[in-house]
Amino acid sequence: MTVRVVRVSETFRIEQEPVPYEIQWLPSAEMEIDTRELTQSGENGVLQKRIRVRYEDGREVQPSVGRFGHHPPAQDQGALLRHKIVVRTLDTPQGPVEYWRKIRMLATAYTASTAGTPISAPYYGKTRLGWVMRFGIVAVDPSVIQLRSRVYVHNYGIGDAGDTGGAIKGKRIDMGYDDGDPIVWTWYRWTDVYLLTPVPGNVNYVIPDWPVEP
Repeated sequence: MTVRVVRVSETFRIEQEPVPYEIQWLPSAEMEIDTRELTQSGENGVLQKRIRVRYEDGREVQPSVGRFGHHPPAQDQGALLRHKIVVRTLDTPQGPVEYWRKIRMLATAYTASTAGTPISAPYYGKTRLGWVMRFGIVAVDPSVIQLRSRVYVHNYGIGDAGDTGGAIKGKRIDMGYDDGDPIVWTWYRWTDVYLLTPVPGNVNYVIPDWPVEP
């Protein structure tokens, strides 16, 4: 019979991980939409883990977490999010339009043939709402601009939000053109997008901050 002696020892180590703070939005109806005011600075917390490590003959075996806790806990950031909506008038080459929100967005353009849908597909040339693709239809992220809304974009005109797209997320807008229109290739830039009246009944006051303008 053979007896094998294993030298066992244990030790503990402390590992720390940052815990990001969250932003708590506090509604305010006194000031205009899309303006923000910081009420409390946020601070990251620290997740502290006490790791128990076992060694056998000087080799580390599977460590285990003994205890963990937040030291200190994260402190959320407080910010006022303004809910007041002001309707303004904008003079355009097509005449004056009324808008209630202006969003800086990355504008691109597309046609039915560049949308990525095979020409043999039964839904080729159709938008998310089933409309026939044409100039004057824009693709949006519905969490930013609701479908069936009307928008105005300089050097494009009035567009109907009737489509979506896999890459159209956050502050992106894809403006529709007719096939063969050469102006479609001139777009890839940041521009102001005006959301026209009427104001929808369920306004999304918090919109994504991406993409971010360079």
